[in-house]
Amino acid sequence: MMLAASVMTGLLTGCDSARATVSRVVDGDTIDAVVDGQEQRIRLLNIDTPETKDPNADVECLGPEASAFLASLLPPGTEIDVVTDDEKLDSWGRVLAGVVLGDGRLVNAEMARAGLALPMQVGENDRFLPDVEQAHSEAVTARRGLFDPTVACTVPGQVDAVETAAAGLVSGATATTPEDADSAAIGAAAVVATAIALRSKLNSSVPGDALIWRAAHLVSDRSRWAARVVTSEARARSTVDGARDRARVLRTPPAPPAGGSSIPAPRPKPTSGGGGAVTSPTRKPAPAPKPKPAPAPKAGGGSGGSSGSGPVGYTGPRCYAPGGKTWKPC
Repeated sequence: MMLAASVMTGLLTGCDSARATVSRVVDGDTIDAVVDGQEQRIRLLNIDTPETKDPNADVECLGPEASAFLASLLPPGTEIDVVTDDEKLDSWGRVLAGVVLGDGRLVNAEMARAGLALPMQVGENDRFLPDVEQAHSEAVTARRGLFDPTVACTVPGQVDAVETAAAGLVSGATATTPEDADSAAIGAAAVVATAIALRSKLNSSVPGDALIWRAAHLVSDRSRWAARVVTSEARARSTVDGARDRARVLRTPPAPPAGGSSIPAPRPKPTSGGGGAVTSPTRKPAPAPKPKPAPAPKAGGGSGGSSGSGPVGYTGPRCYAPGGKTWKPC
């Protein structure tokens, strides 16, 4: 397709261009537009937006938002100027161009200004790169889109989330049960794992494929983000150690008192009464002492010889009669 030559006013001058009408937005950096009665697919030059259409990849952070923002700039029926650079088509047959609105705004730069696109050069095409880079710098300064810490999926959003999670960890050092201490350790360990993964990506010399990581590598804040993650990781590790120590203490039986036996004395077995009820053991009472027997009367006791014994109370010598049954004082 031959694009008519014209002189643009405003941001762009001296490029091949053509008037077109938007038919639909494909994603954050691609549209379909009708040029001279023929629909063409147009890839916006010098920007890259989060992926939404790749069948082999997940939808990226802020991909749907980028598509929605472009659709708000280019609703169907919008009249635009399509401005090309040195290389007119890519390997998929898409027209590589800048898209200019009727008020002179370069749509490519507006996507970067919203923080929803990164600067990118394709081949020798760099006509729109200075405008895109300027808009990108504005987005970084204003923390928009990919640089917004309030958006959970962005890199600064993930850094904030780890920092908040580490600050909110429940200490297990004062837990009253082993289960509570274990729970605190598990929660802190999850924060440690997240921090390690995030720190690894931030410290990598090669950004990941996702646009959020390429965005992180374009700003000086990356080193400060990494330092904050390291601090959060250290705090979470300390919580893990404290909780595990507490769990061990709670599971260790108390030591016996000094000088005492660690084996308790056996308790007496309860006895069962006649009605089946268990009664406490009782000691049997000591037997009462038996009464002493009265002394037997002495044989021959009495007074005088008639009784066969001497006088009562006599202690002198005794003279016994034959047979030894009676006696008298000698």
